[in-house]
Amino acid sequence: MDKQTLAALLKESQIPDTQRVKAITAELQKNYYVHPECLLLLIEVFATHDDLGVRQLAAVQAARLVTKHWGKIPKAQKVQVRQVLLEATLKEQNPKCRHTASRLIAVIACFDFEEGEWDDLRDIAMNLATNADVNQREVGTYIIFSLIEANPTAFEDLRKLLEIFNHTLRDPQSADVRINTMMSIGACLLMFDPEEDPQAVNALQTLVPSMVDVLKHVVESGDDEKIAQAFDVFQQFLACESSLLGKYLKDLVKLMIDLGGNPQAEDEVRAQALAFLAQTVRYRRMKIQGMRDVGEELTIKSMVILTEIDDDEDEDDMSPARSALMLLDQLASDLPPRQVIVPLLNAFPKFATNSEAGYRKAGILALGTVVEGAPDFIANQIKSIMPHVITLLNDQDVGVRHAALVGLSRLADDIASELSPYNEPIMTALVKNLQASMAASNDATQAKKNVEIIRSVCGALDSMSDGLDAEFMKQYAGELVANIGALIGHEDYKVKVAASGAIGAIAEALGEEFKPYFDNIMHALGAYLTIKETEDDLALRSGVCDSVGRIATAVGAQTFQPYVLPLMKSSEEALHLDSTRLRESSFILWSCLSKVYEKDFSPFLPGVFKGLFHSLELEEEEINLELSEAERAIAGTDEEIITGGKRLKVKANDDEDIMDDEEGEDWEDIGISPEAFEKEVAIEIMGDIITHSCSGAEIKEYLEKAVEMISPLLEHPYEGCRKAAIATLWRAYARVWQLMEEETGSNWEPGLPLKTQPTVTLVKLGEIVTSATLKVWLEEMDRAVVTEVNRNVAATLKACGPAILAQGDFMKETISILSTIITRSHPCQQDLGDEDEEQEVEGSSEYDWLVIDTALDVVIGLAVALGPAFSELWKIFEKPILKFASSEAENLERSTGVGVIAECAANMGATVTPYTGKLMHLLLKRLSDTDNETKSNAAYATGQLILHSTDSNTYLPQYETILHKLAPMLQIPEARIKDNASGCLCRMILAHPDRVPLAQVLPALVDLLPLKEDYEENTPVYQCIYKLYEQGEPTINSLTSKVIPVLESVLSPPEDQLSDETRELVRKLVHQLYSANQALFAANPNALKLAGIV
Repeated sequence: MDKQTLAALLKESQIPDTQRVKAITAELQKNYYVHPECLLLLIEVFATHDDLGVRQLAAVQAARLVTKHWGKIPKAQKVQVRQVLLEATLKEQNPKCRHTASRLIAVIACFDFEEGEWDDLRDIAMNLATNADVNQREVGTYIIFSLIEANPTAFEDLRKLLEIFNHTLRDPQSADVRINTMMSIGACLLMFDPEEDPQAVNALQTLVPSMVDVLKHVVESGDDEKIAQAFDVFQQFLACESSLLGKYLKDLVKLMIDLGGNPQAEDEVRAQALAFLAQTVRYRRMKIQGMRDVGEELTIKSMVILTEIDDDEDEDDMSPARSALMLLDQLASDLPPRQVIVPLLNAFPKFATNSEAGYRKAGILALGTVVEGAPDFIANQIKSIMPHVITLLNDQDVGVRHAALVGLSRLADDIASELSPYNEPIMTALVKNLQASMAASNDATQAKKNVEIIRSVCGALDSMSDGLDAEFMKQYAGELVANIGALIGHEDYKVKVAASGAIGAIAEALGEEFKPYFDNIMHALGAYLTIKETEDDLALRSGVCDSVGRIATAVGAQTFQPYVLPLMKSSEEALHLDSTRLRESSFILWSCLSKVYEKDFSPFLPGVFKGLFHSLELEEEEINLELSEAERAIAGTDEEIITGGKRLKVKANDDEDIMDDEEGEDWEDIGISPEAFEKEVAIEIMGDIITHSCSGAEIKEYLEKAVEMISPLLEHPYEGCRKAAIATLWRAYARVWQLMEEETGSNWEPGLPLKTQPTVTLVKLGEIVTSATLKVWLEEMDRAVVTEVNRNVAATLKACGPAILAQGDFMKETISILSTIITRSHPCQQDLGDEDEEQEVEGSSEYDWLVIDTALDVVIGLAVALGPAFSELWKIFEKPILKFASSEAENLERSTGVGVIAECAANMGATVTPYTGKLMHLLLKRLSDTDNETKSNAAYATGQLILHSTDSNTYLPQYETILHKLAPMLQIPEARIKDNASGCLCRMILAHPDRVPLAQVLPALVDLLPLKEDYEENTPVYQCIYKLYEQGEPTINSLTSKVIPVLESVLSPPEDQLSDETRELVRKLVHQLYSANQALFAANPNALKLAGIV
């Protein structure tokens, strides 16, 4: 082994000759990289060789061999090596090669510092950074950066370092010195502790204005690399405690707004400024929320930037317009609607009616983007929104129509049911756009636009399926199925995928009414269920697989039966093809078939669980690294690399530019791996399979392994996997409980100690589920994961009762965690880095409120599971719940708080009595609330309190006041007010019929029947009517001719109008009325049939 041969090999590895580079790679691996002397030779090659590429390669590979070989080098020899390396770095003229050498110095220094060696390097670097020679300052500041980047604790004296930075940030000669200093500051941010060393934090804050100046200068100079580095440093501040930026955050936000909104600035600069703002909203949402008018300014500014969007713009291109969309999405997700949605909706009509097409496109795209973050708020404003949307769907400009279709799709994704009153004009516009775009065109540009319109129409139909009912769709079905069915054979595979999705949506909406089209469509789609030659084939097969699952759900088990076996064979084959998306589609198909066939799906479960388990067993992340031959030579392998605990597969790349990695940067820059997405879907589908198709035998065979494989994924870095794992564990518990009750014939009863003892299997499963949940629930930072935990705990308490609360300290811990959430002090409700800070601001984003709302649902779950015993826990939750119910600022808080009071009162029964006075005082006020939802919930809560409380001395004096407040509510056709007011009246009558003027109340009540929205209120209504008939009350007897048609109506479909007990009561009433006077049913003979009399 000698230096000349090694240098020659490195030089030759740059020649684009695949076979020769492979031979060189093998030679380097076998005869060089395994020997400690190779490290010294590489450093010598870097220090002495005259070829820049060779020096670069030598430094990169030397850095990678330090950990393996530096410890084996004799100490005496190391002294000379360090000196040579440092001198060579100082004399290196190429900046990038110099940076690589600085990183090599840092890697060696990290090793040496642990051994107590090379301690003078810190002083050497700081002296170089303040040297009169600008070249030495550049080297010194980059060595400092490399040292801190490699080990943030490399410099213990932060204040001394900051003094140097204070000078180097303002270096008059060198932009490199200034940007190196900025990067050094970013690299050491985690070392600042505001509590331990507030003076150091203050010193850091004083540097922020100079850092802003550096950013401004690099922007003016147009140096893309330095611009990216400067922005990256400010992004790093967002990952640390907010006190590090302190008062300068607002100034920085203002600067970024100006940069992002400046059409004269470079697109890349604007995009990065907007990206910074989006991250600031995400990680400093409480701070942004507290900045007066900033949310509104960001919203309007983003809409204006969005007007620049180009029809031909690539969706993957992060232009300022696309970045503005990302910012709008983040704003809607993290700030209260009054700061984002209100100003956006105020501006929307002006944008939608503007003479410039760019403004019309911007308006509808902005609206479609923010709906996911605030669906409830936008749904409440739909009447003022939709006329503009429909107009834009019919716009003369094809680009506007395309944007309107995209916006409509996004609206429908989240509020499809709220769009249903507008289905007629929407469908007319969709059909019109589809027909126009299907016309042949010789103009390539027009043909491309036609394809975009076709795909967007199909996408809109796909999204709207939840809001389309069979009766409505029947009038359009023939035309739509014919036109979209024809598109399944379109030459563009993306059109085929979109058409398949639309057909699935049409089938979903039609249900059994899709059967006339079933055979032809399945024949057309079937051709694509076995294709596998290209990536496009696999993508199309995946889309078709998704559509077929929806069709199966629509037409039902019997009609779909002939296709089950071939589809299962096709889906199991798909697991072995190289397509994560296709595997996910196969899993989703299994879920659909499981729901359709339920236990009859069991013959397929061995293959299904095998496939799902295989996905969960994926231990390696196979990231294909597209490396050149030279890069693979440097890596020392042409098969795989282990980095960051992940195995990365290497594949060839046509790009032979070795300088792509000339600074030795990390090759891996990934977010969420395809395997993580696949695991998420596999876990969710496993929950579906367990819930719908597993009986006791399958539970015994598969559950233990399923739980064993799912539980570790609660700690997965991807929040989607954590959410899915939580949900499936709780669903498994609920399914096993359900099977136990079916087997024993007994149902749980509320309260502790348990009256129904769970099986040994359930106790063991409950222990696993609760211990795993508490690990996540207590400290989880992601709102969506905490929301998912809340949902599942609440659902399980309501379905399975109190047994899960008896698992160890689960009830105690649950109460503690719920208390932190509903007082907004849970880690997921804090700004990143500010978990210990009081962060009280007015209002919440809908995502933030969802965390609280679902936690309050767990409180209701506790009330359901514990029954009267919940009265003691109410003492803990009363104050925050009453605070929500008394909120003057937020309607949603009031309505939710009042709703929780109602449910808790209903489940506490008579033990609600001690709280009657305080609750009645609040509810009387809320019965006159300006918000209809709150008013409706107050009526429900008031009825529950009166029915269950024994403190009649407190509530009876309020009867007249309550009746007075209920009277106008019987005429309000919104928010289930009529139904809840009716229920309240009936509960008041059930409690004290003598205190209600029945002669005035009952005629008005009967005229409101049958209830149309809140079927739960049918229970008190028909209990009340039955009791009045039983007592021979004269007013109800006089209304019998009106009551009988109502009884017939509620006994008719839909079945969910009445609970089983209430249905039996209504039938009993029909029997009694018929026995008393058969002539009463002359006009309603069907009522007798429905009641089982004839």
